[in-house]
Amino acid sequence: MLLLFLLVLSAHADLPVHCVRHQIVGKWQLQFTEPQITGSGPLTCGHNVPDNERTSQFAGQNTFQQSFTHEVVLTAKNNVVLKKKLQGKWTMVYDEGFEVDFMHYKCFAFSKYKTNYSGAYSYCGETLVGWYQNTKTNERGCYRAQKIEKTHKVSEGANNGHVVQPQFFQYQNAGMNKVWSRIDALNFVEQINRAQLQWKAKAYGEIIGLTTKQLNKYAGRKKHSSTILLEKQKKKQQTLEYDLNHLPKEFSWEKYLGKKIYEQKGCGSCYTISTMTMLSARLKIKGLKADLSPQQSIDCNYYNQGCDGGYPFLVEKYLTELDGFIYEEKEYPYKGQVGECKAIERKKKYRVINYRFIGGAYGKSNELNIMEEIYNNGPVVLNFEPSFDFMFYVGGIFHSTTPDWIINGLAKPEWEKVDHSVLCYGWGEENGVKYWLLQNSWGKQWGENGRFRMKRGQDESSIESMAEAADIEIIDDS
Repeated sequence: MLLLFLLVLSAHADLPVHCVRHQIVGKWQLQFTEPQITGSGPLTCGHNVPDNERTSQFAGQNTFQQSFTHEVVLTAKNNVVLKKKLQGKWTMVYDEGFEVDFMHYKCFAFSKYKTNYSGAYSYCGETLVGWYQNTKTNERGCYRAQKIEKTHKVSEGANNGHVVQPQFFQYQNAGMNKVWSRIDALNFVEQINRAQLQWKAKAYGEIIGLTTKQLNKYAGRKKHSSTILLEKQKKKQQTLEYDLNHLPKEFSWEKYLGKKIYEQKGCGSCYTISTMTMLSARLKIKGLKADLSPQQSIDCNYYNQGCDGGYPFLVEKYLTELDGFIYEEKEYPYKGQVGECKAIERKKKYRVINYRFIGGAYGKSNELNIMEEIYNNGPVVLNFEPSFDFMFYVGGIFHSTTPDWIINGLAKPEWEKVDHSVLCYGWGEENGVKYWLLQNSWGKQWGENGRFRMKRGQDESSIESMAEAADIEIIDDS
């Protein structure tokens, strides 16, 4: 029985904070504690395991003891400048935090937020208590940062600019408590199928009896605020067709994916399912058959929020700290709920290295560099914002609406809303329409046997805005 619409929750961590790159650019004081541990092992810095939005804003505040500081400038080109010298790189982690990688320090923290009865407020000039690693000594400790330049608190949705992805779906402004009947679903599907020919919709039976609000939730539609708007960049970034000529017209790693297609059940776990499926496929490409466990990160990762969502980048970051103790699905099976973090004795060990946003930083991915990464190294994780009609997809090349920034010839925005993570394992073209090959985590009964195709090269549903990858290798203990 298809459990998608009854059980699937949205994908990404919903810490109530929204900070974008131009708010982070500037001079910062980075504050470090003494090293807490050396090597692998959990270091929570006061956060819960898994983390959660209610306690994250207070984590580690009362126990943080500053030992030393560095003053750095984070530039708009994602460089880190220390004492007027280029010393490293930095990246946003969506709109919730940022990672600074300079000299021999790698630091990550979420941007500061506070909640009260009137709502949530983002303090983009400060961070919560986070983590650092000395990559030379492998010492790890706690860290936080404060912008030296004056900043102000920002309530959600206070940024000005243009909206990236317009909503065409006619029920968007309808009553959120409307209960969907079978006739409603069939009528909506008929409208979709009558309107276009590139993809087909189906009225899945599990929709019946749910409200519009519930359906939005199951589709991964999470709003910080209905008024979140975006900023323009100065330079236009578009992939030109001649840039793609060195790559094949069609390419796929499908035979290395294995037969298993996960069904999330009642857990917002697509971020870890897509990440572990990517790493498993990259192992298979090397000739090593293994299906790695998404459940391990759900139970044990203090960077993410378990079944309440998370980010592939932070799954990959967590895995790099495990000293090879990354478990397989058969040892640590998927449950669809948060359980106790377990340690398992095992012989073979895997190491994750070089976790990254494709393009070098968040927001730098595009059609070309995604294709190059897939072709050279294996499947990747893509993130997108599912429109309401996506839930009804049953086959074809999905498209909803072309983003405003492409329609109007604008620069690519510095932030695009995404809620759902999927595996991308190749690309193709049909009747002149380019598409991505993607694998979902909503079970085999959904879509094209659990997989789907989405229009490529037009940032459909922000699919090309946030691409991620990491490398994996076997540790030889002999």
